[in-house]
Amino acid sequence: MGSQTACKFPVVDFTDEELKPGTAKWGSACQVIRNALEDHGCFYALCDKVPMKLYNSVFTLMEELFDLPLETKMQKISDKPYHGYYGQFAHLPLYESLGINGPLTMEGVQNFAKLMWPAGYDYFYETLSFYAKLLVELDHMTKRMVFDGYGLDKRHCDSLLESTNYMLRSFKYRVPQKDEKNLGLHAHTDTSPSLPFCIRIIGLILVFMFLILASDAFKVWSNDRIHCCEHRVMIINAKKERYSMGLFSLGGKMVQTPEELVDEVHPRRYRPFDH
Repeated sequence: MGSQTACKFPVVDFTDEELKPGTAKWGSACQVIRNALEDHGCFYALCDKVPMKLYNSVFTLMEELFDLPLETKMQKISDKPYHGYYGQFAHLPLYESLGINGPLTMEGVQNFAKLMWPAGYDYFYETLSFYAKLLVELDHMTKRMVFDGYGLDKRHCDSLLESTNYMLRSFKYRVPQKDEKNLGLHAHTDTSPSLPFCIRIIGLILVFMFLILASDAFKVWSNDRIHCCEHRVMIINAKKERYSMGLFSLGGKMVQTPEELVDEVHPRRYRPFDH
């Protein structure tokens, strides 16, 4: 449990079957996660829940999605920032993205699929819903470990999870053309915790890893203990389009710092606010 020399950030092994609440391994992993979020604002989660077939299916569907006509993609609108279609901007010419709200519900993914494919696309719904379910399981486990790392009562975490909604957001970065800058996405922090998906090759074994990023909301929740991770996307030596998918968790209640995280060393820094 801890850091690997091949990666700058700590790696937590969620594939360990002995990683159960109340065990020494669980307690150790909780502290690794807490330290990682406070020092770096992120960590890698080693996870084997996503089968290779599902992984391939998800990214094949992403290619199909972004290959749709622009006017079709632009039908996905929302009154909330970054929940709809985002792209075709002069300052970010390589980037476009689409948000899928409520990916755990039949209505959420089906409504999105019907907007993109009016005749319906059951395979899209079934694949994305299953993928989201696996990511949400990881999200719940991660949040429980963060709460345990700070010694907070289980009820605090249960309340947060019960009020949490989710959004899957898909991203495409095209290959820069001649004389174009290689900036895919400018430096930013996320408003809500996210689990962008990535894979790494270690030796001859394909290892699936998720990059867990702390957000502005988590920084507020922790009373400035957790570091908010600033990140950007640079397209280096690209020969084909790049696709990625992130799960964003959206709290349904007020964001506020638990009383247990307020003391003389860490006085309250934020008022509760509607996320």
